[in-house]
Amino acid sequence: MGRIPEVLLQEILDKTNFISLYQEKLRLIKKGSKWWGLCPFHAEKTPSFSIDAERGLFYCFGCQKGGSIIDFLMETEKLSFIEAVEELARRAQITIPADDGFSEKEDSERSQILELNEKLATAFHWLLLMHDSGAKAHSILNSRGIPDTTIKDFRLGYAPADTSWLHRFLGTKGYSAGFLTRTGLFAARNPRFPLFADRIIFPIADQRGRVIAFGGRLISGDGPKYLNSPDTVVFHKQENLFAFDKALPSIKESNTAIVCEGYMDALSFHVAGVKSAVAPLGTAFTIKQAQLLRRRAEKVLLCFDSDQAGVKAAERSCPIAAQAGIDASVVLMREGKDASEILEKLGSEALKKIPEYSISGGDFLIGRAEELFDWGTMEGKSKAASFFYPYLDAIDSEVKRDAFLEIVGRRMGINSTALLADYQKAKALAGGRTYHGDAQAAAQAKRAVTMARTADLLFMTAVVLKPESFPALRESLSKDDLDDPRAVDLYVALDEAWSKETRDTAAVISLLETEGLKSFVLSAAGSGEFDQSLDAIIADGMKAVRMRSLERERDRLSLDIGRSSRAASKTEGRPSDPEILVELLKQKMQLDLQIARIKGEVDE
Repeated sequence: MGRIPEVLLQEILDKTNFISLYQEKLRLIKKGSKWWGLCPFHAEKTPSFSIDAERGLFYCFGCQKGGSIIDFLMETEKLSFIEAVEELARRAQITIPADDGFSEKEDSERSQILELNEKLATAFHWLLLMHDSGAKAHSILNSRGIPDTTIKDFRLGYAPADTSWLHRFLGTKGYSAGFLTRTGLFAARNPRFPLFADRIIFPIADQRGRVIAFGGRLISGDGPKYLNSPDTVVFHKQENLFAFDKALPSIKESNTAIVCEGYMDALSFHVAGVKSAVAPLGTAFTIKQAQLLRRRAEKVLLCFDSDQAGVKAAERSCPIAAQAGIDASVVLMREGKDASEILEKLGSEALKKIPEYSISGGDFLIGRAEELFDWGTMEGKSKAASFFYPYLDAIDSEVKRDAFLEIVGRRMGINSTALLADYQKAKALAGGRTYHGDAQAAAQAKRAVTMARTADLLFMTAVVLKPESFPALRESLSKDDLDDPRAVDLYVALDEAWSKETRDTAAVISLLETEGLKSFVLSAAGSGEFDQSLDAIIADGMKAVRMRSLERERDRLSLDIGRSSRAASKTEGRPSDPEILVELLKQKMQLDLQIARIKGEVDE
């Protein structure tokens, strides 16, 4: 079954009267801004089934079932996804073109894409090793410590700089222009322009070794350093890992997987003889990738870059691993920025020892909280406690959770019982907020999915409920500014939805990986708790997250300035490099000014 064009689906939903359709199945009563009725999915006497008329979402606070109007039709009418969309299109009087994604030849297309990917992997590999155009790419790989044996084993390749050859060449081989737009090989906005040009090519294979996609590293010129194939009928980046097919035997034997930040890091470990290394595909480590590893191993070593982005990636990955039921440790990169740099500068033997320098995910998060918050103040302890909520949510064992709280309590110098009490309060969805419907809405909200609340999670949930606010958010904040990995997941889903031109809440929710997070957003929509203050929550959240990021950057600069000043005192008051100190002071002054502007302390 083919994919439904996103623009067409959005048009169908825009013309759908959500409430009238729900009312055909249910007797509904409007209370506040929501509609309520008896749940059709379980027996009940008191209505707990809530409908958000504006967004078309439903959520039952009794059985926790929820979703979009399409999900509702699929459940109540026992329809397939395509059949449900066709029914909505019929009601909206929209004609679905026969060739727009509803072809019954998807299996054939899947085979064609796999066959084409295999041929292209062979061609790219030949260009790298045998053609003059690939000489520079070949030299770069060798200089980074990647020998020809590894190049051949992973079938690394080179995509020529000529941007016209690929579409022209494939056209002469009988591939239709329509088919080529669905292969993931060409730019979405210019279907004749190759996605990969003048790039080192990394074939991405499934566990059976079939080439399902490609990654490409830029050699020269403008553009992102790394590019990855978009999702296709054979490839879903959140569900696959680079080098997984090569690493699988070692992962099974050692019962451990090493998750690196990028292609070159994973390759570097393989060069060093550490064969259990894999890497995500241009995304953060996802729950589906963690589950993929959990079926083969019980432990994962998170080996990300030593810079701030890598540290943040490790922060977010610890709860994800815990949620998948896999034991996570974090590798501390002391010898270099990343595995590739260590291989290039220190060699294989140094890289082999890196996995030995690891600490448990829990200990790593405690250490991060000590770095980020002042545990000597009440406010610092409170912020540190909420920092742990996503990890506590993810732990699937009460014994493990209690043990972790005991360790945190001892380190922070507070009673673990108090920590547990605050955490349990944060999990109460009602959270003391005012509901603008009635008492029933508040009561239903208390029965909703239990997920510890953080400021980041509430803020990004509000953005999902008003997705048109996302472009303005994206201009001032990145996902790296968010502490809560669940909030990061919401940011990523919003970003993906906008790239696909599907800009409604239901579309964003459909892109979320975890059922718990979906339920949290659906319950927030169903309870109406955000309705009267949505804009304020978003505005306050953007301000708070931006302020936090700037203050942390200022603190980091202050430490650097202190180190430079101490170095100056050792040279009789003359800094060894005064330009560095002056530049640091300038940067801090700029940050001070930005923070003052956000606080309203500057008269513009």
